[in-house]
Amino acid sequence: MEKYKVKIYPKAQRDLKEIVDYLNTLSPQSALEYYDIIIERIESLSEMPKRCALVKDVSLRAKGYRFATVKNYIVFYCIQNNEVQIRRIIYNKHNYGNLLF
Repeated sequence: MEKYKVKIYPKAQRDLKEIVDYLNTLSPQSALEYYDIIIERIESLSEMPKRCALVKDVSLRAKGYRFATVKNYIVFYCIQNNEVQIRRIIYNKHNYGNLLF
């Protein structure tokens, strides 16, 4: 089975830091759990990254954006050659279209 390299882009890194910082104010234990779950899901994309659906937004779909849900968050990514590019990690209640451009 082909393995893909997973690269987390700077915006996604900031998203993850903000998620953990926010959750840490509520519960340090929850913050650690969410971090571990999100990272585990991202790392799992190194195998069969096309298993996750393309986004519904036509313009983002044309750019190859896919998404993976992780509890209350959505991980947006693209696949380029043998690399999975994690672009954003966004709370699922936000209007993601504006945040991805």
